[in-house]
Amino acid sequence: MEEIISLNNISFSYDNSSEILYNLNLVINKGDFIGVVGENGSGKSTLLKLLLGVVKPTSGEISFSKKIKFGYVNQTTSTEEGAFPATVYEVVSIGLNKKPFHFLNKNDKKRIDETLELFNLTNLKNKSINSLSGGQMQKVKIAKVLISNPDIIILDEPTTGIDCGSSMVLLELINHLHAMRKTIIFVSHKKEELKYCNRIIKLKPEGIEEVDVNGSF
Repeated sequence: MEEIISLNNISFSYDNSSEILYNLNLVINKGDFIGVVGENGSGKSTLLKLLLGVVKPTSGEISFSKKIKFGYVNQTTSTEEGAFPATVYEVVSIGLNKKPFHFLNKNDKKRIDETLELFNLTNLKNKSINSLSGGQMQKVKIAKVLISNPDIIILDEPTTGIDCGSSMVLLELINHLHAMRKTIIFVSHKKEELKYCNRIIKLKPEGIEEVDVNGSF
């Protein structure tokens, strides 16, 4: 297994208040599908922020084997993509990280079309994102992330606020991304959503506990 990230004795607190995370030790390998669980307030979202570099650890060290490109998908209750009028095609194209007003070339358009097809979004490509369901919006957000070819995809409770049928479709799609050898970190509070994970970690006051994927947690 190829180790790509190592967390060594990581602790974190805001403004010298009580520690949110304490003494975290974790190795992430290429191709892992890691489920992250824990009680409300256990620091799941803070852990993601540490990995993404949004915040820095109060103590300890995060080591990367190489420069890591992250793709992040937040909860569907966030509607930042809906803050401006845009089509599904336009939102997915943003993931190419082109400069503003940069024209899409033939290869760009091919990548967008292939990504839309992978996510079964071709028939919606000219639809306004404001008209999409929660499940469709999450697929668009993941498609926008995937087109940038990230090393690690981080999903923070991506099924929040969407119906059961849409959740199952989304989970199958995420599992398909893992089958494509994508490394995935998936935060969820629902055990049934973590059935595809090869590892599950639980955040506890004393640190990280790796739990049996088929056990109770």
